[in-house]
Amino acid sequence: MNATVAFAEVAFATVALAALAGCITDGEHDVPSVSRQALQSDISEQLAKVGNPPQSVTCQEDLIGQVGRTARCDVMMSDANGFQPIVTISRVDGSTVDYEMTPAISQEQLEKDVARLIAQNSGDRVDSVACESGLEGRVDATAHCDVDAGGSKARRIVRVTEVSGLMMDFNLTAE
Repeated sequence: MNATVAFAEVAFATVALAALAGCITDGEHDVPSVSRQALQSDISEQLAKVGNPPQSVTCQEDLIGQVGRTARCDVMMSDANGFQPIVTISRVDGSTVDYEMTPAISQEQLEKDVARLIAQNSGDRVDSVACESGLEGRVDATAHCDVDAGGSKARRIVRVTEVSGLMMDFNLTAE
């Protein structure tokens, strides 16, 4: 089974935020940061620019302006379609922080997507799906899920086959 997880029809991979909401002091240095509110607004604006405004964007914490630091935000496009982009600091220049976003889905979101995919393709009633983890948007990234559907239990492998911007395709196969 193949699926395109349409995290909005978004084709941007890099977002730069030049105006920062604040700095964090570590005793000796002021470290620039992107407030969670600014990050939420920026993600919402970027999605709206390409015609897919989200229902909600929730980031749990500020993003510290150090290259390589990451944050995750929950983006709900609809009641049944959500994703969790990974935001990674790619460059810091004074008070300017550049970051990149890659797609990912949480464990709970993956379980919903697998259940929906199995129900659509087989017509079977899905009693439960339990995945060991979420899924990062990298080609060949995998997750394992236990599926109880149509009166039988099976272990499934979810494998990312393609990534484009904040969209990723994956397939679902028996283990």
